[in-house]
Amino acid sequence: MKSLIRFACVCLCIPIFSLLAGEISVAEISDLSKVPSLDGQGWKSIHRQIDPKVVYESFLDGTETFSEWEDYGVPGNYFIKKIESNSSVKTIWIARVIRVNDRNFREQASIRLGVISDRDEVYWNGSLIGKTGIFGAEKPQAYDKVRIYKIPDDLLNKGNSNLLLIRVEKYFPNDIGITNDRTEIGSSQEVISRFYREEYLKLLFLTVYLTVGIYFAFLFIRRRKESENLYFSAFTLLLVAYQFFRNQIKYDLGISFFTMKKMEYLVLIFTVPFFSHFLRAYFRIPRSRFFLALDVLCLGVAFYILATGEVLNYMFVNQNIVQPIWLGYVAVAFYWLIREIRKKSRDALLIAAGMGLVLVATVVDILTDRGVFIFPRLVGYSFVFFILSLAIILANKFVRLNEEVEELNGSLEKKIEERTLELNNTLEQVQRLKVQQDGDYFLTTLLINPLTVNENKSPNVSVDFYIKQKKNFEFKTRSYEIGGDICVAGNLELKGRNYTVFLNGDAMGKSIQGAGGALVLGVVFRAILTRSKMTKEREISPEQWLKQVFMELQQVYESFNGSMYISAVIGILDEKSGFLYYINAEHPWTILYRDGKASFIEEALTCRKFGIPDNEQNLIVQTFQLAPEDVLFIGSDGKDDLKMVNASGESVINEDTEQILGVVEEGQGDPTRIFEILQTKGELYDDFTLLRAEYLGESEEDRSESGREYFEFYDKGKSLLKTGEKRDGLYFLEKAQEANPRDKNLLRLLGEQHFKEKNFPRAARYLENFIAESPASLDHFFYAAHAHKMAGETGKAIDVAERLLLRKPNHIKALIILADIYLSIGVSTRGRELLEKALRLDPENKKVIGLLNLSVDGREAVSFKS
Repeated sequence: MKSLIRFACVCLCIPIFSLLAGEISVAEISDLSKVPSLDGQGWKSIHRQIDPKVVYESFLDGTETFSEWEDYGVPGNYFIKKIESNSSVKTIWIARVIRVNDRNFREQASIRLGVISDRDEVYWNGSLIGKTGIFGAEKPQAYDKVRIYKIPDDLLNKGNSNLLLIRVEKYFPNDIGITNDRTEIGSSQEVISRFYREEYLKLLFLTVYLTVGIYFAFLFIRRRKESENLYFSAFTLLLVAYQFFRNQIKYDLGISFFTMKKMEYLVLIFTVPFFSHFLRAYFRIPRSRFFLALDVLCLGVAFYILATGEVLNYMFVNQNIVQPIWLGYVAVAFYWLIREIRKKSRDALLIAAGMGLVLVATVVDILTDRGVFIFPRLVGYSFVFFILSLAIILANKFVRLNEEVEELNGSLEKKIEERTLELNNTLEQVQRLKVQQDGDYFLTTLLINPLTVNENKSPNVSVDFYIKQKKNFEFKTRSYEIGGDICVAGNLELKGRNYTVFLNGDAMGKSIQGAGGALVLGVVFRAILTRSKMTKEREISPEQWLKQVFMELQQVYESFNGSMYISAVIGILDEKSGFLYYINAEHPWTILYRDGKASFIEEALTCRKFGIPDNEQNLIVQTFQLAPEDVLFIGSDGKDDLKMVNASGESVINEDTEQILGVVEEGQGDPTRIFEILQTKGELYDDFTLLRAEYLGESEEDRSESGREYFEFYDKGKSLLKTGEKRDGLYFLEKAQEANPRDKNLLRLLGEQHFKEKNFPRAARYLENFIAESPASLDHFFYAAHAHKMAGETGKAIDVAERLLLRKPNHIKALIILADIYLSIGVSTRGRELLEKALRLDPENKKVIGLLNLSVDGREAVSFKS
């Protein structure tokens, strides 16, 4: 019987206990002034739609027992223990019954509901007391905002139960509910003041961090070599910005929630990279490709966030891309720290300790963000310990510096005496060396000055020098200059014609080295000039003379085996005709000043500096016809080498090689004014030389006038040629030529007519006289060479043809005729060399091919013909 009674009791109690288990627990509040917590397991939740007024009325009449509702722990994610899919649940309701037993409470009450994800409506006893966000909006509304709502006095049931209902709509697929912070109820003044005290305390920490960041930024500005200050400043300021965007005060700024979230994610990306670069710079570790790849990935993520507008994507990228990238940075940073710790570095040990603390706090915050557990954010607090560790490092540095300073101060006087004695001894040695050096400079100057002379005495050509060497020195109270620039001028007679010769050179090297190169140039060139005044040496053409000068200078400087090169312009000017022959060996281009305008006469580089191997192959004799009152300016690169100041105040080197043209025009062709104008444009930092050569024109006594007899013979000869009486016509033209031997047109006409009549000896004589008066006509050089060859004057033919090739190395006909002559006299090596060059220029030329295939013995049968 007792067993039956016990069984009946158990069966009766089971449904009663089941009913009690489904009911909602009541939060008993005895004193609202103490702001009691509402956190815990006494909350209920349901994901179907309800009417808050209906639920409240049912709660009042006892029909709503919340048996269908699920238990829900606050704070916490509604989905965290759900196994089924969360995609169908978009809105939930959360309920809490609160009994306020404090009947004497007379103040305004407020309830703090923590961080709700994402938007909410809060009902107290069936009435709406507050809401945050817009339900159904596509963008997030306020998923990290702490909610505090005031409870109207007429809705607060004192001494009785109150029903709190919260409607929550999610933004993130797996995140809904009161997810973070805490819940509490109490006096509005106390709840709100607690809230602001906590947030402003966090801002106070941020102010400290901000001060540290700005301090390191200014430290970097003062000491730019210490890049670790820049990286640490950037890291600190970024962390300050990130923590500010996590602070609730940000909602008082009036900035849209989406904009703040975009800025927060952007700032967050670069915090760890900048800290890692701080460690790399602090321990002087070279930048690696691995770090560069991580930096590029971070920049790519940042550009992605800037270009897109979906917070869900931001969170996905942060969790699945940015945080794994951080692991790479952190792993390498710890590797560096461990390596430095093994080297007994106390700084590395302190940084590792602070970094470990921040890392633990960061991991806790990340796990909290991912919903693994609920815990207050720690990074903002842990960072202060990290700053302290770095402050200790700086203090250690300061202490070490003070110890070194004290040690130096202790022995400073003794060290000063020792250093002063050493400096005095060194100064005496330097002074002795300086005297020796100035003596060497002086002796070199004594040798160079007699070589730098202007011996031009031509009435038709005026030559002037302006020389300002960069190196100045004193010897026995007198000032001197020394440098590698040199100018020489003189006169020469070649084949009965008078020429003015000039040279402007620039030797490689500064001071004594450059002066040595200029000395060699002056000695060799003056020796050539002296030798050229001998009778035998005067019977060569200007082209051949320049070639001899080139070859001798090339051989001399090539013997230095690359230790000395020199650039130069060497010119030889016909004093009557104003025709210029010159060589430019990689020297600045020659300037022509004509009618107030300046221009270059060269168009391209022809040969290299003297001394460069195989330079002979580049030799080209250039020519230019001057008109009366034309002026040539030849100068070293010192006229272009100017230190100038640009618009931003920076010192730059002039790179405009055409600037000198404007200066010549502004100076009106006066070398002194040109130098003065250049000095106003910048500082000359090289030797400056300028050679001015002006062609004044033919003097009155050199001009030949044609008399009446000349015109009679000339007109008669021309008339007879037109009627076909060539013999008589040529007779009268030759009479006219005797009356005026320098008539260029008449010489050309006689030469061409005799050439056509195959009277080659006379043709050669007249054509050679013509090219002497008019050397610009290269075609007549060829005709003269051909006429000499046909007249049997082999030597003269070779001379004219070689002159032509010196001025135009690729002249096919000249190459062929010269090769033919050389083959005919047995100089087969030179002949085949010229033919091979002609074949390279014109592979289809039958004459070249025929001569190459021709044996020396059988060449007379197919000798070259015009």
